[in-house]
Amino acid sequence: MFDCSTNKRTFVFGSASFISWAVTSFLCHQSTYMFLGTSGKFLGNGLDGFIWAIIITLCQVTMCYLLTDVHLWDQRSTKAKKILWVKVACHVLATMATNYSMTLVHASSTFAIKLLEPVTSAIIQRLVLGTSLPPYIYLNLPLIICGAVGFCGNSFNTSLTAAGVAMAFTSNIILAFRNVAIKLDQKDTSTQHVQLRPKILVISIAGVCVSLAVGTKYLASQKLMSTSFSFLVKTALCSSVFHVIYSYISTNVVLLYMSVVSHSVANIFKRILVVLLLYSVGQREATLANFSGLGICSLGLIIYVLDKKGNTYSSIFYTPSKIIRTRILGLCFLCFCFITVRYKYVNTNNAMSDVYRYFIPGGIAKSSVLLGKSFEGKAFSKYIQDFSTNALSINTSSVESFLKRKLILSPKETDILSPSLTSSLDIIREAQRVHFNLFSDILSPYKQAILLDIASFENKGDPAITTGEVYLLRRLGIKLLYYCNYYACTDKNLDYAKNLTTRYSHNDLVVLIHGGGNLVGYSANDKLREKIFQRFSNFKMVLFPQSIFLKKNSEKQHLEFCKKLYQNQGNFTMVLRDRQSLGYAETYFKGKPILMMAPDMAFQIGAVPRFISPSFDILWLKRSDDETPGYKLPKLPLGITVHCSDWWGWKTPKGHTTMETAFLMANNGLIFLQRGRVVITDRLHGHILSTLLDIPHVLIDNSYRKLSSYHNTWTRGLANTVIADNASHALELAVQLLQKYGDVLPPIAPYMDVVEKRTP
Repeated sequence: MFDCSTNKRTFVFGSASFISWAVTSFLCHQSTYMFLGTSGKFLGNGLDGFIWAIIITLCQVTMCYLLTDVHLWDQRSTKAKKILWVKVACHVLATMATNYSMTLVHASSTFAIKLLEPVTSAIIQRLVLGTSLPPYIYLNLPLIICGAVGFCGNSFNTSLTAAGVAMAFTSNIILAFRNVAIKLDQKDTSTQHVQLRPKILVISIAGVCVSLAVGTKYLASQKLMSTSFSFLVKTALCSSVFHVIYSYISTNVVLLYMSVVSHSVANIFKRILVVLLLYSVGQREATLANFSGLGICSLGLIIYVLDKKGNTYSSIFYTPSKIIRTRILGLCFLCFCFITVRYKYVNTNNAMSDVYRYFIPGGIAKSSVLLGKSFEGKAFSKYIQDFSTNALSINTSSVESFLKRKLILSPKETDILSPSLTSSLDIIREAQRVHFNLFSDILSPYKQAILLDIASFENKGDPAITTGEVYLLRRLGIKLLYYCNYYACTDKNLDYAKNLTTRYSHNDLVVLIHGGGNLVGYSANDKLREKIFQRFSNFKMVLFPQSIFLKKNSEKQHLEFCKKLYQNQGNFTMVLRDRQSLGYAETYFKGKPILMMAPDMAFQIGAVPRFISPSFDILWLKRSDDETPGYKLPKLPLGITVHCSDWWGWKTPKGHTTMETAFLMANNGLIFLQRGRVVITDRLHGHILSTLLDIPHVLIDNSYRKLSSYHNTWTRGLANTVIADNASHALELAVQLLQKYGDVLPPIAPYMDVVEKRTP
C-alpha cells in the first residue's frame, strides 16, 4: 500500500491520513447520532425523526458549501455539468438516508450496513456500465449481507428496525450511482482540486443555527421542547465540520498515498474500525453473535477487494508487495479494534464508566445522559472526598475503585459504600448513582418501555416507587409507551400492550414490572406476573427492586408456584432491594433469572426540602394490615404532642390520569410525614421518604425484618435514624431525637396553639 523503501514520509503521512480519516469519520457519525438521539429520545421515531434528519443533513451540506471550493458554477460542458450535479445530489441524498437510518437503528448498525457499499457499487456498475464481475462475488455476497445484518441484531418483524436497515442500504445504492457518475466523469479533474476554505466559521455557524431554529420552533409548537438547544448546536456543528474534514481527507489526501484498490481496502478497514468505535461508545450490549456477524461481513469484503487483483480492470493498481502490506496493515487495525472493544467490555475495572453522574436535591442529574459524562478531574476528586470524609471505615483508594466499577459485573455487591454514609444527602446520591450505574447497562439497548403493575393507591410508598421509576426512565432517555396499574392490568389491557409491542423489535423495547415488597407474600401480584411472562416472553423483562415477603403462615403451595414461575424465566432480570431478599432469591429462585441488588426506586425522587411547618412533635406512622408488627401504643409523655395514624386514610385528590394520581399520592406522603418534627414508622417508605426529607426518625421492625434488612443494607450509617426493639423503645428514642435535633428542627405551626371548638 505504501512504498516505504523509497519514501518513509509517504508511509508516515499515509498512516496519519488513514487514522485521521477513521477518527473524523467516527466523530462525524457519533455527533450526528447524538444530535438525532437528543431529539429522538423525546420525539420518538417516524415523521419527527425524518424532520431532524433533514435538519442535520442541511447543516452538513451547508458546511460543505461554506468550507470548500467545489466550483459548481465553472464553465464546463453540458454533460459535465449534469454529471457534477448528479454527484452532488447523490452525495446529499445518501447523507440524508444515512442520517435518517440513525433515527431508527443504532449508529453502529447503520454503519455495518454501509459496509456493503463496495459490493453494491460493483453490482450497480455492472448493471449500468456493463463492468464485468468475477464469479466469486456471487459467493461473497451472501456472506457480506448476512454478516452485516447479523451484526445489526435487529428483527425484521417490525417496521421501524426494518426501515432503519433499508434506509442505510438505500444510502449505499445512492452512493453506487454517484460512483457511476464518477466513472463517467473520469476525464473531468475538477473534483480532484476541491480545497478547504480557511475562512472564519461565523457564517457557517449562523447557517447551522438557522436550521436548528426551524427544528426548535417545530418542537415548541408541539410543546416538546425539553432538550438543550446548546447541546443541539454543539453536536450539529461537530457533525458538520467533521463531515467536511473526513470527506476531504478521503478524496484529496488518502488517495495521494494509496492506489484506487488500496483505497478500497483501507476504506473497508476504516469502516470496520468506525463500526466498532460507534459500538463501544454507544449503549448496546456486545454479544458473540454480533461480532461473529461483523467478522463474517468483514471477511467477505476483504476477499472481494483483495481478489480483485486477478481482475484485468484493477490489476494495474497492484503489485504483490503492496498486497502483502495491505493485508498486514488490515490485520494491525483489526487487532487495534479488538483491543478497543476488549477495553470497553472486559477491562472495565480500570476504566471510567459512562454512568457516574452528579445529582442535586430533587434528583436532577447535572450531566447529560446523552453525553455520558464521567467524573473527571476536580469533580471526581471532590466526589471521592465527599464520600471519604463520611465513609471513614473505607480508605480513599477503595472508594475510588468502587466508584469506577461497572456494577453490572458485580450486581450483588452494590452496597459497599452505603453503610458508611451518615447524611441523608449522601445516602440519596449513592442510591441514585447505583441506579444509574446498574440500570444504564441493563436498559442500555432499549429506546422504549412499557411499565406494568404501577401503584396508584393510598399506600403512599408504592406510588413513590412508581414516581421514581418514571423519573429514572426519563433520565435514561427511555420513552414510556404504555403503563397500567395493578387493577387495570386486566387480560384485555395486557393483550392491548402485547399488540402494541408488535410494532417494535425486542432489541428496542423492554418490559418493566413495578417494584415494591410483594414477592411471594402477595399471591395476586405473582399471578399477575405470570400473565406478563406468558405474553412478553420474547422481550427482555426487568423487575424493579423488590423485597421478598415470606409470611410465617405462607402457603407452601404458593411458594412452590413462585419457584417454578421465576426459575423458568430466562429473559428475566430480578432486582432485589435488600440482602435478605437477595438471599431468599438465591435460595428459592435458582435457575435462569438474573439476580441483582439495588436501592428502592423512590430514591429517584431525590432530596426534598421541608415545605410545610410540622403540626406535632412526633408523627407516628402505624400500619394495620398483614405486615403490621402488632404492637400497642405506650403511654405518651406529657408536654410532647404525638399523632398516630396510617397514611391510608390520608386521602389524595385524584389526577386526570392514573400516573398523575400516583405522583400526587407520592407528594401527599411527603406532606403527611412533614407534620411531625420527628417520625416513628413501621412502614419502609415512612423511612425512605423521611430520609428524602431529612427528618430524624425511628424504625420499628416487623416480624419478617423488612425494615431492618433494608436499613442494614443501605442506610444503617444514617446519623438521624435509629431502629427500636418495640413501641416503648421507639417512643423513648424519638424523644431523644427531639432533644438532639431540637435546635435545627422547625417549630410546630402556631395554629396548633389554638383550641378548636367544634359544634355539632
